Amino acid sequence: MYKRNIKINIKNGIHTRVAATIVHKASELKAKYNVELHIKKLNTHESIAVSMLALISLKVEENEEIEVSCLDSSAKGKKAVDELCSFISKELKPVNFSMTKIDAILEENTIANKQIIESIPVGVIVIDTNCKITTMNKYALNLINKEPKNVIGMFVKDIIPTSDLPYIIHSKENQYGKIQHIYNNIVIVNRSPIISDNKVLGAVGIFQDISELVGMKELNEKFKKILETSHELICFVDENRKISYINPSYEKYFDIDSESILGKDLMDISFNGLRMKVYNSKIKLQDIVHQKKDVNIISTVQPLFIDNSFKGVISISKPVDEIKSLMKKLENFEEELNYYKEELKRHTSLNSSFSNIIGHSTSLKECLVIADKASRSSSTVLIRGESGTGKELIAKAIHNNSRRKNKPFVRVNCAAIPENLLESELFGYEKGAFTGALKSKPGKFLIANGGTIFLDEIGDIPPSMQVKLLRVIQEKEFESIGGINTKKVDVRILAATNKNLEEMMQKEEFREDLYYRLNVISIYLPPLRDRKEDINSLVEHFMKKISSKMNKKIIGINPDALTYIQSYHWPGNIRELENIIERAINMCDGEVLTSKDLPFYITNNFSKSNNLINLVDEEILPMEEYEKEIIRLAMKKYKSYNKAGKALGLTHRTVSLKCKKYGINTDNS
Repeated sequence: MYKRNIKINIKNGIHTRVAATIVHKASELKAKYNVELHIKKLNTHESIAVSMLALISLKVEENEEIEVSCLDSSAKGKKAVDELCSFISKELKPVNFSMTKIDAILEENTIANKQIIESIPVGVIVIDTNCKITTMNKYALNLINKEPKNVIGMFVKDIIPTSDLPYIIHSKENQYGKIQHIYNNIVIVNRSPIISDNKVLGAVGIFQDISELVGMKELNEKFKKILETSHELICFVDENRKISYINPSYEKYFDIDSESILGKDLMDISFNGLRMKVYNSKIKLQDIVHQKKDVNIISTVQPLFIDNSFKGVISISKPVDEIKSLMKKLENFEEELNYYKEELKRHTSLNSSFSNIIGHSTSLKECLVIADKASRSSSTVLIRGESGTGKELIAKAIHNNSRRKNKPFVRVNCAAIPENLLESELFGYEKGAFTGALKSKPGKFLIANGGTIFLDEIGDIPPSMQVKLLRVIQEKEFESIGGINTKKVDVRILAATNKNLEEMMQKEEFREDLYYRLNVISIYLPPLRDRKEDINSLVEHFMKKISSKMNKKIIGINPDALTYIQSYHWPGNIRELENIIERAINMCDGEVLTSKDLPFYITNNFSKSNNLINLVDEEILPMEEYEKEIIRLAMKKYKSYNKAGKALGLTHRTVSLKCKKYGINTDNS
């Protein structure tokens, strides 16, 4: 910087006409040397560009000193400063520039105009022909949060990147009602060139924050909050192809400062991008996947029209990896939702409170008393009994009567799941854990978190899984297949089995430590043959339930049929009884069930005899006839080679061969 101090020897100091003369000389020097000159009073910190308002506002009095300076310290800058100083001190004669009454009036008007500009509730910014700021009122300064010394004499686009005032000087056009983004504010602006004698002297912009307009403040605040809090990457481009706004998410994701990009021509930022294509074509592009800075982005870009007038382009983008993360979460939620739907459907007709469990026998009441007490604790419960005795019904009742009743109840049939799939079913797996694991899947323990898990047929769980199950019971934690993080769960465990776990422990088929962890509270459900006093109540219950479901009127059962049912030994327990009643209702032609509606194996003679084999006319039949009848009855009851084989002590292959040998139709046996 080059600077010189001079003393003002003009009477009454630098008043209006003196200021005009100095400004005129400074303009000549500026055109001659292409430099900017500044003036300030000594002992002040503010140096201002030479202009009428600036000089008058300094209020330089006679015999006061001023500093004339130029940032350019080259020979041109020094010559410009020296010539202006010489002009002020030598060529301005005091006699010619006395403070006349006209000067006083002019100065008063100038100062009054300045005060008006400062006090009006709109922003005013004035630039000269070199696009340097000469005036900026208090409203405008407050909007950009800057001091006068930081803006006066500065290139306007360095202060307000989105300014269009340089264009106004070039085009000499007036602009009215334009929308402009100034930092985080949206303003409405009017722009005009300053012309005298057909010569452009500069340009003026007058603007107001839209939020201050009547009825717009609340709407503007909401709009700003939406943009600021949105996770999408949002960018506005105005009708002049200048970037006018980017939201905080855009700044953060691409690690850029809004000030470094606002006001820039889109051509300089992304000349071959989607925004440029939409700007040129005025046609919307939707959900386009593209790369930006080595990141996959999905974008929607569309033109903006107001009253059929093109106002620019808006782009809304989102990183693909974020979308994938959201999709993964949605898949997990969908998996859980599907499970709950299936469970809800399966349990819709399940009576789950203790009061709805049918029966008045002493043995059943003892079980219900224990189950009621168990429901008030968080201890593990082992429910034992033959197949079809209602173990799941008791488990569901315990859950629904506990403090966890509003949390999930998840049932797992350990016998129905292949050994190689049981671990993934219980503990889940992560994406890529094995071939075919295209997405992560939560296990039943995670789904049951906070609630109850019912492990049915626990006696069929393989030894390798018994160790992992023991850890969940003891530590309340597990790892999913392919996972590296330990997952904590709060799950109450109810288990059930129809096997003799004590014998299995002796054969080392069931871990002793797991047995004692499960068998904290033990409930034994008696078979139906040991509580025959409950059969009449169960028959009546099933008749009402099934006839209503089938929309078939059944009013009762005759005594003869009830006698057959009472005398049967019911190896399938309550489940078998329900199936028999459903069959009888299907077979019944009237409104009362009779013995002819019951299956043959319940009503045939041997069911009334104490003998295992009943003779026909006291004659013994060939062994094959008895074998054929036994196989037929077994297939009639169990419907599968495997189950029939287990009941008869044969392999499923043997049963299959016998059916072929005797011509037993397995579909209608």
